Amino acid sequence: MIAGMISATTRWWEDQSERPFWRLAQLFAARIFRGGGDSDTEGLDLGVGLVLTLLAMPGGFVSLLLLNKYGTFLQWLRGVTNADTLLIALPDEYFFIVLSMTVTGAVAVWRWDAIFPDRRDYMNLVPLPISTRTVFFANLIAVLFLVSLIAVDVNAVSCVLFPVVVGATQSKFLFFVKFAVIHAVGVLLASIFAFFAVFAVLGLLMALLPPRAFKRASAYARGFVVVYLVMLLCTTFAVPGLLRRVQGPLPSWTLLLPSTWFLGLCQSWRDRADPVLTALARLALPGVAAIVSFAFCAYAAGYRRHFVRIAETADTSSPPRNPRISRIGNVLDRLFLRTPFQRGGFRFVCKTLLRSESHRLMLTAVAGLALVLASQALLDAFEGAKSWREAALSPDGLSIPFILAFLMIVGLRIVFEIPAELRSNWIFQLMLDPDGRECERLAQRVILILVLPWLLTISFPAYVYLEGWRVACLHTLLVVTWAVLLTNIVLIRFRKLPFTCTMPVFKQHSFVTLISVGFGFLLYAVSTPEFESSALVEPLRMLSLVPVAVVAWYIPHHLAKSSIEIERRLIFEESATQTIEALRLGD
Repeated sequence: MIAGMISATTRWWEDQSERPFWRLAQLFAARIFRGGGDSDTEGLDLGVGLVLTLLAMPGGFVSLLLLNKYGTFLQWLRGVTNADTLLIALPDEYFFIVLSMTVTGAVAVWRWDAIFPDRRDYMNLVPLPISTRTVFFANLIAVLFLVSLIAVDVNAVSCVLFPVVVGATQSKFLFFVKFAVIHAVGVLLASIFAFFAVFAVLGLLMALLPPRAFKRASAYARGFVVVYLVMLLCTTFAVPGLLRRVQGPLPSWTLLLPSTWFLGLCQSWRDRADPVLTALARLALPGVAAIVSFAFCAYAAGYRRHFVRIAETADTSSPPRNPRISRIGNVLDRLFLRTPFQRGGFRFVCKTLLRSESHRLMLTAVAGLALVLASQALLDAFEGAKSWREAALSPDGLSIPFILAFLMIVGLRIVFEIPAELRSNWIFQLMLDPDGRECERLAQRVILILVLPWLLTISFPAYVYLEGWRVACLHTLLVVTWAVLLTNIVLIRFRKLPFTCTMPVFKQHSFVTLISVGFGFLLYAVSTPEFESSALVEPLRMLSLVPVAVVAWYIPHHLAKSSIEIERRLIFEESATQTIEALRLGD
């Protein structure tokens, strides 16, 4: 009987899926998720599975880091009878709420252009016997499916691991179930709110602005949303403490931080909310309902103005602009980019990173993971610290620039392997000298120019203000030295122009490489700050890192000099035959 019901349901769904409405909904969903262009391109094909994996990574990493934190807390809790577990877990829950809003909002910004049908969809769909109302509701169903899938995917790991580590501090299973359900509902509502907030901004701009003005305003609106999301992520270390100290009426700044509403909602459902959190909880559900309703209205108005009137707008492109070299470009050319190859290669790499969607996605995912881990380190640094100075000198506080440097350097090295328009790399094969050996130096300068200014902006002024010139100079010198050494290590025998070579073939030592990256992160971003935290008390102890730096410099230098001739030639194709040929010549 059950098998018959399942079979009948399957046949019914197959029949429904072949109808025009559901076929359109599937097409729109595939269009929203499409990454890397058409299937016949030779670049990186970012399918649904890879995209969902990248979105789930930040929550997974933070959840794993909390296992160690709450394991230590569990040992301490066994000797304390009146410890408040929910109060201790409140900052971490706020962090997961902010994380869900940030990642979901970033996805909405990333797929901004794919949410609404474009000119190509109009030209393909209008001749068909399908009403515009059917197209509208099919696209709406695809958007709702996107919201549901992303909200579940982004929060799936944290909804399991975080309640597990918190529930391990209690002996009652009911505590775990209640905490898990409330936490899951809170972060899912936060994700839905964030997506529809971005969706409402998009629909409102489309409804109010002409097409050309919308194209100009779209870039500024995206930038504003991204800046807001980064600022929201940076509030995780301060907001929970501020909410505990608030007395009296609801602060006005909480209206700009919807994340506090959902924190108050979770605490209110657990009957552990103070008057401030109770007042914030009253804003959560009405806020979600209001933003969803407003987004639907803006979407309908924007759809009417944008899709139905596509035929009335001319498909004209702006005239090409004469290339101009900025003042920053002149400074880079004089100080860092000494050869014509380095100058042209640097501009080629930067333009590819800005224009290619697949490369931007990978780099944004790495940068997002770096910000998440850095924010968690900042939160841990302030937890238990009595002052800003104590937090800044803690291992967690000192580890922030190391975390950012490691992930951005390794991320750029990975992004360099992703090809872009391989059918056009013939121009490089024709013009470049295969024995030039400048690719490694070019990649090194690109990474350091893109990474070091941000590290210096974060580290040096902050530690000059908090600790004085001596500590600031020592800390900044260590961060810069370690970044240069790591760049040299990840570029060992790098002999390709970024983005112009085929993807590396799978090798047996690929898993060893992944394990080495994880082990390197522990040494680079965990062990080094712990040593530095104790060494800054006695600065002469910093000299013990000099032998380590010398060894880290010598190994890449020795490997580069000992490589055979064929291992130094510029390549445009990764293949197993090249490796075999190199081994034969080496013998």
